[in-house]
Amino acid sequence: MKFLGYFILLITNPICSYTQDTSRETLLLQEIANLQIQKDSFYYKGMFSTLRTNARNSNIIEEDNNIFFTALIAFTLQQIKEDLTPAQQILCDSIIEKAHYAYPYFQNRKGKPTYNFWPNNPPIIFPNNRFLNLFNHLQALPDDIDDTVIAWLSQNASDSIVNVIHTLLMNHTNGMHKKAKNTFKAYKHITAYSTWLGSKMPIDLDFSVLCNVLYFLCDRKVNFNKYDSATIKLVTDMVKSNQHKTDAAYISPHYARTPILLYHIARLLGKFHIPMLDSLKPQLIKDSYEALKNSDNMLDSLLLHTALLRLGETPKPLTNIFERFSNLMNNRYIFFMASFSSMMPNPFKKWFIPSKIIKFYYSCSAYNLSLLLENIVEQKRHSFLKKMY
Repeated sequence: MKFLGYFILLITNPICSYTQDTSRETLLLQEIANLQIQKDSFYYKGMFSTLRTNARNSNIIEEDNNIFFTALIAFTLQQIKEDLTPAQQILCDSIIEKAHYAYPYFQNRKGKPTYNFWPNNPPIIFPNNRFLNLFNHLQALPDDIDDTVIAWLSQNASDSIVNVIHTLLMNHTNGMHKKAKNTFKAYKHITAYSTWLGSKMPIDLDFSVLCNVLYFLCDRKVNFNKYDSATIKLVTDMVKSNQHKTDAAYISPHYARTPILLYHIARLLGKFHIPMLDSLKPQLIKDSYEALKNSDNMLDSLLLHTALLRLGETPKPLTNIFERFSNLMNNRYIFFMASFSSMMPNPFKKWFIPSKIIKFYYSCSAYNLSLLLENIVEQKRHSFLKKMY
């Protein structure tokens, strides 16, 4: 943690310069690199540790070797790499390449280009939970579209791989083999993509997951089909109905909080033009400012600030965000959650959403730092574009 003390000293210095900003980025990258696992153990080499907290008892905290946060960090660094200095890009590439070392352990056992949240061979669910580990083989979760697209967004996927993934997505849409039983009545017939790539799982329509899928399809320049259009319509209707604010945990059970939903859709619209979704920008800007004003959570504030930058806004600098850098390292800010209620049909899903039964919160210090780095880069990018125009 040598970098931490120097970092705080640097950012609290009132003298501000481009060199200082570059140093911030370098130190954050170095700190992320320091947190990367160097050899196989409970985690595989190249991964980043994750904490899983039991919602019923916050004192029960366990390490969880999922690929989700490692892939997210690699994806985030891949997004911002072009705006870094050559030396920083080398460090960035090193972190990404080391992360790729762990990917095969989570890839589909039959060779499909899909990924699982947990190791696939042998299958594991809720690592370090002795009771739930008894069901590793019986209740192993199928691969999912969220981990799949996030993992491939940090790799160079060939056109053939992208086509295979797109076909797999189409085979797991709402209504293809079964219909959603745990969403609003208005959405039960929309043929959007389901989260799970498994025939035994219920249809699961998650707002944030669908934003990630659309990001992947746009990034790989895939020609939209009727299922992609249906997915866009579903996301659009959810925003128009304000359900990203009133029912965040219901429409996005794996992310569950309004700031995180706003971050996901802003990440998509900040990079790509999708006419139907672009029309939502004024509403999303308004909602993001409102959520930022009411936020008492540093990670939420950071996500909302980045969302506004991506939507073309110039929000006020976050107060003391850098001075509180250590909090991003030490506090368990929730970005993702696993909840039994997400698989339940209506009306049980809505009844059990507030419940803490079989619900777990996930956090990752290294990912928090990558979000801070992303925010710094977005501010510089926004400032540059503003001067240009």
